[in-house]
Amino acid sequence: MIIDKPQSHFIFIYHRDSVYGYRNSITYKGKPLTNKEYLEHWGKWVIMGSREEFDELAKKLDPHVEDGAIPCVKYDREKLDHLGFKEHVMCVYCDKREREEVWQILHGLGVRLKAWFYDRETVEMWSPGGILLENWIAAQGLPPEEAGAVRDDSRRRFSVLFENEEGIFKGWEQ
Repeated sequence: MIIDKPQSHFIFIYHRDSVYGYRNSITYKGKPLTNKEYLEHWGKWVIMGSREEFDELAKKLDPHVEDGAIPCVKYDREKLDHLGFKEHVMCVYCDKREREEVWQILHGLGVRLKAWFYDRETVEMWSPGGILLENWIAAQGLPPEEAGAVRDDSRRRFSVLFENEEGIFKGWEQ
């Protein structure tokens, strides 16, 4: 199901029975991933393109999300110029052990350029000192005390992954 809420930066494709794209947790072959397994195995194919291309691709990906072949997808409503992106970004999520099967679906729908990123890499980039978080802070022109609060919030949000490796990953707040 394509979820397009104008107040959200992202447009999502989730299974109709999921919450924030995850059926109460991220799974591999029906088994929920622990935080440690999530950091080791979970990632995304990242595709660059236009909003119009992604709106069309989303319609083609929706049946693959509904049948469970692809766990979830998100893409930008607007370009992230302040983060240095010149095009829109689409993320097609999956476990690395299924990434080639997901790539075959994407390739069959006309996607030719591919880049794989683990979510742990994204966590690092959005953590204090990470390039995406620091670029976002700079683009917002935050004074030092607000920038510190943003870094503290980032540290708090991601700490659960590292403090409780055996806990079941429940997804991110949206």
